Amino acid sequence: MESTTSAGAARNATASSPAEVVAAYFAGVAAGDAAAVADLFAPDALLHNAAGTLSGAEAIGRMYEGGLKAGKMIPSPRTPVVDGENVSVEIDLNANGSQIVLGDFFTVRDGKITRLAIYSLTPDGGRLLNDVGVDPSSRTP
Repeated sequence: MESTTSAGAARNATASSPAEVVAAYFAGVAAGDAAAVADLFAPDALLHNAAGTLSGAEAIGRMYEGGLKAGKMIPSPRTPVVDGENVSVEIDLNANGSQIVLGDFFTVRDGKITRLAIYSLTPDGGRLLNDVGVDPSSRTP
């Protein structure tokens, strides 16, 4: 997936340490730049959330394309905890005007996210992930 903005491409080109990759992820989410976010994932990445598990960068990219809109999801990540290739962070998320708290657990190898587990720490967060945390191509009509 190619980034739609030069800012997204610049962020991804310079992100190499796990902390930098995670910072680029949150910058892309805040900007509503699904392509830049998707570009941070390894081809065989896994994303786990309340809606299930997405396998592969293409499915993960479709989820972000379906769920990210500029100004609709504004994450305020707290201080991340970095342990080698693992990064965990709590996020205060303004999602369409609702405040939710999430816990994200990343594994980053060679500058790419290989695994992301997103846990809701509030009931509204779980409902949000059930709506936007899926690959739209997997939904049945």
